[in-house]
Amino acid sequence: MAFVLSQIIGVIVIIVFVIAPHMKTKPALLLCIVIGNLLTVIEFLLLGAMTEVAVISISTVRSIVFFLYSRSEKRAPAWVFLLFAGMQGGAVFVTWENWVSLLMLFDVVQTYGQWQTNMKILRISAIVTSVPIAVYNILVGGYTGAVNQCCQAVSASIALWHQHYRKCAVVKE
Repeated sequence: MAFVLSQIIGVIVIIVFVIAPHMKTKPALLLCIVIGNLLTVIEFLLLGAMTEVAVISISTVRSIVFFLYSRSEKRAPAWVFLLFAGMQGGAVFVTWENWVSLLMLFDVVQTYGQWQTNMKILRISAIVTSVPIAVYNILVGGYTGAVNQCCQAVSASIALWHQHYRKCAVVKE
């Protein structure tokens, strides 16, 4: 029953994370990420994948902190970025199950993406983190989580094209 419930929650998470990259402002995007992360924590708690639970819990707090900074149009200090990156790395080693746990270290790329102020880099970081975390999800039984990561990559790619490159292509014609 827990497996089925986790997969149902995973479908909801997919919807939230597909919408997120298309938000025009960083605060709106981060709010979607917080909601998606909270649901992801529940999904992987049900699966017993404690590395993802730990890393995504830290990521949720990170997204809230960066959301608060971005609302006042500021970037968090570098020490805040380093603190979250260190906590995520520490969480991987504290919850170590096997080599698969190392794949969750790629969430540090997302931490960098959320820390800085460039929406283009934030979208690119979502794409970069998707593949290794999707592999992790498959290996721990979070199949909707893997689909979610693939959908995030596609959605972020579309948003990247639409928000950053399409205008360049139109101007060149």
